[in-house]
Amino acid sequence: MVFSTVQFFITTLLAIICAQSIDVSQGNVPVLALAIPALWIISRSRASGIFLLVGLCLYGFTLSYQPTALSVSMWILFPLLMVAFSKRCNIGARIGVFSFFLFMQSGIIYSQVIGALSGEAIYTLLQMVSVAMIWLAAVSWKTSSKHGWWALFLVLPLLVADMTHAALISLTIVGIMFSMESMVKSKSKLLKLQCWTLPTAAFASLVAMPSGNVQGIVLLVWLLILGAIWMTDYILRINEEIGD
Repeated sequence: MVFSTVQFFITTLLAIICAQSIDVSQGNVPVLALAIPALWIISRSRASGIFLLVGLCLYGFTLSYQPTALSVSMWILFPLLMVAFSKRCNIGARIGVFSFFLFMQSGIIYSQVIGALSGEAIYTLLQMVSVAMIWLAAVSWKTSSKHGWWALFLVLPLLVADMTHAALISLTIVGIMFSMESMVKSKSKLLKLQCWTLPTAAFASLVAMPSGNVQGIVLLVWLLILGAIWMTDYILRINEEIGD
């Protein structure tokens, strides 16, 4: 249990470092930096591996066009999809969660269209699609002891090009993937909590920074979505306990 707890906090710290690195680089992250983790974890040619590679590369492509806080906030889709497609979630709750999420994101998109928020609406949509693809790859992935360690050598060109933050982003994502895979294999009780904590801690670290780069509407939308997901999960869990 002690090892699982330490692993939990280290993985959370890696997510915070990754978010801070994206912020410091102002989103100027080459696609290669996001491709490296996918190439590392892919063993053999699988549909889930292709989904992961495309999803990460697509997300990496949009980073330079979007505010960092908005890009990081999109990872709230992970716990949302986890709750929406859990065994205890019914169709009504699923429709409600997705409708609320799309309603909130429509406010972000509208703000970008009228120029009240930096970034482009099309890239916001692409980020939603990319994170959903990464989630789909994650839930359909079968753990394996085989990894493409050769992919880590691709970090060297980033270092040579003086893209230290891009290299750090690659390595932290690999570290997160390695830790999550280990938690799945050991059937850790903290796995579900980790899926909630990673996107929350990453975004919260940006909010806590004194630079204040988190736009008010992005923070508000993120808080409302997080609250809606948590309430939905809580109600579904209570209903399940009452049913038992």
